[in-house]
Amino acid sequence: MRTPSKIKTIIIEDDPNAKEYITSILSNNFDDIDITGYADGVEESIALIHKEDPELVFMDIELRDGLSFEIFDTIKQPNFEVIFITAYDNFIQRAIDHYAFSFIMKPIASQKLIAAVERYVNLKERLFTISKYQLLSDFLGHQDTQLLLHIGKEHIAVKISDIIKYVADSNYTQFHLTNGKTLLASNSLKYYEKLLADKRFFKAHRSVNINIDHIASIYKKETIILKNNEKIHVSVRNKPNLSQLITMLS
Repeated sequence: MRTPSKIKTIIIEDDPNAKEYITSILSNNFDDIDITGYADGVEESIALIHKEDPELVFMDIELRDGLSFEIFDTIKQPNFEVIFITAYDNFIQRAIDHYAFSFIMKPIASQKLIAAVERYVNLKERLFTISKYQLLSDFLGHQDTQLLLHIGKEHIAVKISDIIKYVADSNYTQFHLTNGKTLLASNSLKYYEKLLADKRFFKAHRSVNINIDHIASIYKKETIILKNNEKIHVSVRNKPNLSQLITMLS
């Protein structure tokens, strides 16, 4: 059983310097964090999680014997929250930011680490459930997967294949779906452009991104006609990209 007054914590990290640094920051700033173990590989981490039943896990992505995502292939119902540690400056970082509680970029900034732990201590509402891991895993590997949209006080899952287009709306983003609904998500267009950078979307102009799979035709290399008969004009700046799209799809 977990001690109510302490947050049982383990650190999964194969860099000794990073491990010591995280330990030092946590020990010097949080009396309610109880570090009960360390691991530096996938198999060792699985054993440690089963043994310690942690509430909070600091988890490096690239471990001694593989990627930490492999841990969740064995632990089917994780009952702990994850703060990822990553040196990847690419779409994996954005996906983790979208689905996980938090991530810390290397080199580790003490203020960001402290802020992440404070946020967990204050909220303690979310767990890194297997459903979150599945969404993250699918997002990294497949096109027809679900995207969690922050709508008001809830997160709504939509299939990427059901998104016709997404459009800037001030600091929010409208998602237009095949069922005729429009969802107003709480993040900016720029946020979703980064998150969906490797998916099949074309930027028609500065405020609209179109799902390529919903294009019916392209008129005079300047206007995209969607399958719902909507016409979207492509900006002069993006016309060269449209020509490349035509070549790719032809």
